Amino acid sequence: MRLLRVGDRISALRVRLDEKFTLPERFKGTVVEKWTNYWKGLLRDYTEVGVGVVKESYAKPKKAFLYGTGALAVYLAAQNNPDERAFMTLLRKQTNRMVTLPTEQQNRESADYLVMLERAVNQKKLRLLSLGIFTLMWVDLYDEDDCTYPAICEYTSVGFLNFHERIIDVGFWNEFWRLKYKMRNYDINYL
Repeated sequence: MRLLRVGDRISALRVRLDEKFTLPERFKGTVVEKWTNYWKGLLRDYTEVGVGVVKESYAKPKKAFLYGTGALAVYLAAQNNPDERAFMTLLRKQTNRMVTLPTEQQNRESADYLVMLERAVNQKKLRLLSLGIFTLMWVDLYDEDDCTYPAICEYTSVGFLNFHERIIDVGFWNEFWRLKYKMRNYDINYL
């Protein structure tokens, strides 16, 4: 278990660095000394945390595996978080698929949802809220360029208590799931 002695190696390295790099006498008792002591303490704290994490991962490998898998999943979800450009691309693709059908063969629910999205885009009321690992698309009450009093007044804007009513789609892993769900049977004669 050579890796378990990593803490001893780090502390020996810290002692050697402290002996090798010392401040000149003219900086003793000044802001520079306080600043270097702060950064040394911060580095010492983080190295202790790192050593503790390595030691605990050897002591409890299943827990370390679960934490590592969870961190990797959150990282990949953040990397694949869709943006407004991805939403507009998907909306255009689904609209083009719907346009190829005659009106009689279109699923009314899918067509109404696309019309509502197109109106929100044309009126510039569609907003995007990226929360790191997923994205919320919502419709605002007013145009983003509207400068009238009701549009800029904080009491007439969408509040936190009724924000959930304005959400129209959730984006996760490069997909907008409600749009995908609404368009699954866009053709009523599909076999």
